[in-house]
Amino acid sequence: MKNTLKINHANHTIVMDRTFARNANDTRSEEYAHLQAIRRDYPNYTVVQRHIRINSNKNTYAGLTYEYMESYILTHGTEETRMTNFKAYQEMRIIAQCQGKAFRYPVIKSWFLEQYPEIARFGMTETEIAIEDEKAAIMNAVPSAQEQQAA
Repeated sequence: MKNTLKINHANHTIVMDRTFARNANDTRSEEYAHLQAIRRDYPNYTVVQRHIRINSNKNTYAGLTYEYMESYILTHGTEETRMTNFKAYQEMRIIAQCQGKAFRYPVIKSWFLEQYPEIARFGMTETEIAIEDEKAAIMNAVPSAQEQQAA
């Protein structure tokens, strides 16, 4: 049994994840027996299934692969800019090999979108672009904590 229950004493709940709930449906499973034992120990607690919160404001870039980034770098900008950015990209890819897999792509993607902001705006409507510009202007107008301490 890899999935376990968690007891939230503050909310009087017994929290289980989706896999545990699915396995507990089988009355012959270890999960079912474990759930019943916990329910006997805490009869006034409510059993709930944990749900992962989804960030609806998250920006996703489907198709933004390493191959696409390389191709885009080599075909956009002046010759000097292309070579400079491609060398920087290759260096980042080499350095990223030392990092965990979870950190490799996000760092390179952030750098790429910083170098080529038009990719982040691809497919956006004019209204969405205006809203993004307004957010950026507000963020740039608000002083950071370091700037506030310096003042």
